[in-house]
Amino acid sequence: MTAFSKKISFLFLALFLSFAWGDPNFKKTSIEVGRLKLQVEVADTEELREHGLMGRKSLRDSEGMVFIFSYPQILRFWMKDTLIPLSIGYFDKDGSLFQITDMEPASPIEINPKIYPSEKLAKYALEVPKGWFKRKSISLGSKLKL
Repeated sequence: MTAFSKKISFLFLALFLSFAWGDPNFKKTSIEVGRLKLQVEVADTEELREHGLMGRKSLRDSEGMVFIFSYPQILRFWMKDTLIPLSIGYFDKDGSLFQITDMEPASPIEINPKIYPSEKLAKYALEVPKGWFKRKSISLGSKLKL
């Protein structure tokens, strides 16, 4: 194999791996928030939580992403590389909704995108299309059932 053909082979391998591993494989499940069922992708590892909904061009009103953490903590989310406006709900260790925040996509040129922190310790976060909580009449105190 010549040096040139080795470079071409490496290039194709790198291209294949970037497509194969570009987006993590999120587990999908159904959850309940209050009385409402919702189809979500689960971000329960560091890699999945870091990737989140980055790069998504759309999210249906019946879809979302639930972030699950090992223990309650102040959570901080940002909208880096996120293309669609979202609402995030923060839930305590018992699954009670205590905060709803609307989030806007960050500009691709922003060096320090806005951070959206939880006001107190949270174990779960749910990202849905912006305004979802209001449209679905999900209020503070509603329970998250995984």
